[in-house]
Amino acid sequence: MIRKHIISYALLLLSAGGNAQDALFSLYQYTPTYMNPAFIGTGKNNLRLSAVTKVQWFNLYKPFKYFSGGADFSIYDDNQRNVLNMGLLVNHSNKGYLKNTGINAIVGRSFGTRNTDCSNWFLSLALQGGIGFNRVNPDKFVFIDQLDQTGITGNASQVDLFQTYGNKTYFDFGGGFLLAFSNFMVGGAAHHINKPNLSFNGKPEDGKLPMKVTGHVSYRLDKENITLKPSFFMQLQGKSSVFSLGTLIDYYDLPVELGLWYRNAANLNSNSAFCIGVTWKWGEAKTVTSRTMEYSNRIGISYDADIVKPGLNTSHGSIELGVQRDVIINDNNYCPTSSSGVCNYRFPWEFF
Repeated sequence: MIRKHIISYALLLLSAGGNAQDALFSLYQYTPTYMNPAFIGTGKNNLRLSAVTKVQWFNLYKPFKYFSGGADFSIYDDNQRNVLNMGLLVNHSNKGYLKNTGINAIVGRSFGTRNTDCSNWFLSLALQGGIGFNRVNPDKFVFIDQLDQTGITGNASQVDLFQTYGNKTYFDFGGGFLLAFSNFMVGGAAHHINKPNLSFNGKPEDGKLPMKVTGHVSYRLDKENITLKPSFFMQLQGKSSVFSLGTLIDYYDLPVELGLWYRNAANLNSNSAFCIGVTWKWGEAKTVTSRTMEYSNRIGISYDADIVKPGLNTSHGSIELGVQRDVIINDNNYCPTSSSGVCNYRFPWEFF
């Protein structure tokens, strides 16, 4: 038991130190506004509900657990010009005995839609702001000065790591852009622009959360029986850099989508992984601007197999589960939620 506490504490220090990094989700399509706020209001219908949860290194005593969920909504006028996109995003992580929760509001606008004809391009801009809560329970830790040759001494620790703060509240700010044209989609986002201080001991230099910069490119290739959706993602945060390369595979005659990915992460001893996922879809979408059969509900699961195991070389990879539902609030026959025609550009959700 002592060894397990020490392992959890060691991993906590790795995750909460100066090289802190946000969670990486392989099922990114189930939490699009987490990756880029500009995905707000770009679902196949007016309202999109989505969530994903992840258990990382699930065989450890205290595996890391992550959750991201939210809703986004789009409003268009009678001429089918976008008026406003709104969204709410809730993120939560549990790393050993360190817990973090973020509640974010997102606002933005889309450009490129007009009357019953859409332009051949689609641009979305968004800003995100919210409040974060960092919490820790130091009573659950065993520090070095509480151990001797016989084990735990039972004495109170004199380590002042958490004596100043057991809770930390901070403001967070970010933004992003998204452009779809022809069969391509490109986007970029910046999170933690203000570099909030998450330190529990009152030392800002020890606890600033580095800004995260994300870039992504996607392509859609329609074949006779399948659709390929290859994508490339790059994320930079502090001294960490991550890139993912892979594709989603949709089958025309089956409500199934497969995902195959390779991720290279230059942090936590190069925590690279191969990822495989499968999605099951149901409930035919009533009004969509699509060239193929679409569904309003989906559920997916993925597994990340570590290539180089971090820490004590005992991890068994990560498991994710995602759900998503697209809802029609304003049912009409115009783009972007149309049942009587196809717009000139690819909607961003068509790349998922």
